[in-house]
Order: sequence, then structure tokens, then C-alpha cells
Amino acid sequence: MFARRAFLFALLLCATGSAWSQGSQPPLVPPGGRVGVIDLMLADVTHYHIGRSQTDSFLRTYRGSWTTADVIDEPLIWELTNAGFEAVALAPSDRLRREKQGWIIENPQAARLPRACMGELERLFKAENLAALIIIAPGPNSESNAVEESRLRRLPGYIQGWGFSTSDEPGGTEKPVVFNLTQMLLLVKSDDDVRLDYRDWGAAYLYEWNNFTPGDDLKALGDEEVAKLQPVFADVMKRQFARVLPRLKP
Repeated sequence: MFARRAFLFALLLCATGSAWSQGSQPPLVPPGGRVGVIDLMLADVTHYHIGRSQTDSFLRTYRGSWTTADVIDEPLIWELTNAGFEAVALAPSDRLRREKQGWIIENPQAARLPRACMGELERLFKAENLAALIIIAPGPNSESNAVEESRLRRLPGYIQGWGFSTSDEPGGTEKPVVFNLTQMLLLVKSDDDVRLDYRDWGAAYLYEWNNFTPGDDLKALGDEEVAKLQPVFADVMKRQFARVLPRLKP
């Protein structure tokens, strides 16, 4: 009898070990876990034109007719809810709003956040009873050398957030390159600790604006033309969500 039980126990251990070896891991956030979303983006769109010479180049900034909630908050909360989490949009604290530039925006690919930032986020986790937190924020074009596409390397380092680039090169006006200088941070709680689990840098991916119409004046696009970018950026952000959300349920 003892030998039979030992044999069955060994089989159970083997089955368990096999399951874990195939990548069956407990989720970072349990089903129904509360996931906060903080959106630090603006609906500004930067148009940078790369001329044949520096004097032919120019920069324009437009305010989109949509809100960031249309493109980020509502679709992301919908995705989180359908994944089985309790998703909630949160306003940044006064301190996070004041310190966001140095804490988050300036270093979009840093593996860690400053200690003071983590302290503020830990306070937020506790106050809101969060299991995870997703922060969406702009980031400057300071790491352009990490992107293969040469167009982004030719943009000024201070540009951040959403935008598109035209150029005097053949086809450079008809098919602008759309860039997403946006970072998405995933913080999770494990035991009594809060850690930065993942940071996605949208600048690593470029897109084309296929239905762009330059009009009579490339330096002054009409509201209707700028409005065409809403579905473009909505699709860009959906792709970024798809890179981050699977980490909640590996």
C-alpha cells in the first residue's frame, strides 16, 4: 500500500512539474483584481517636416478634436474589463502631476523609477486598493538611435507624444510616417511590494498615414485633415495595449 501511494505521489509531482515547465504560471493580477489607469497624455499632434535643408524644415503642433479618453482611457478600460479585471480611471495625484517630467517623462526607457516616485505610487496603490497600475505618458525623442527607421533619427530630440513626419524626399509628403513617442508603464503589487514590471516604448514602432491629403498649404492643415488621425492613433494605442496587457495574465 505504501509503495502504491508513493508511486501515485511521484506521478502527481511529475504532472505538476510538467505543467509549470510549459509556462503555466499564476497571473500577476488575480481575476477581478483592481487595475488603475492614469493617463498623462495630451491630444496634441506634432507635425515635423524634414526639408532638403535645415531652413526648409518646420514644425507645427495641432490640437486634436478628440480627447485622450477617446483614444486611451475608454478602450483600455474596456480591454481590462473584458479580461476579467476591475478597471478604474484615476487622476494623477498633485505630486505626480508636478513631478511627472523628471519622474517619468524624461527617461522613457529607464528600467527603474526614482525612489520618490515609487513611494508616491505605493501610497496610491494602498489608497485605491490596487493590484496593478498602468500609466500612459509621453516621452521625448531622446532615444532615437534605438530605432532603426532613419526618419525618427532626424526629428528633434525634444518632440514627444503623438505626431507625424513628412519630408521633401520622393513620396515623403503623400505618405507621412506616424510616430508614437508614448510610454506605457505596468506596475504590479506582490505581497507588500510594488514594482515596475514592464515599460513599453512606442517609439520602436512606426506607421504610415495612408489617407493623408496635404492640401494647398502643408504648413497649415485643416481641422478635418487632423481629425483623420484619431482612428490612426486609436489603432496605434490598441497595438501598444496588446503588448502590455498579456503580462497581467501570463
